[in-house]
Amino acid sequence: MKNVLLSADNIPSVYLVPDCVADNLKKYCIEFCKWLWKSPNAKKYHIGRGVCYNEKDFVEYLNKWIFPNEQSKLIETLEWFDSPSNIPEKYKGCQRFNF
Repeated sequence: MKNVLLSADNIPSVYLVPDCVADNLKKYCIEFCKWLWKSPNAKKYHIGRGVCYNEKDFVEYLNKWIFPNEQSKLIETLEWFDSPSNIPEKYKGCQRFNF
């Protein structure tokens, strides 16, 4: 399990996710976005002609549909930072994704 930084145009949070997710974060996030539109299991995210979701929904997707035996979890929500150079030192090497 590895830490990643996830956000949805808001304050980023640190999540502990399976290694393969952290190592291929963009791929898993894009697959989630496709799943939102195609899966009948994603109906709760549909609002009118669009979808509404955030990083918590991505983690729920990982836990329920992709890695039910290797649960991802929230570690902490960071304070706002205006550039990657201001990421706390202990998270500087973590993969990041903003939905």
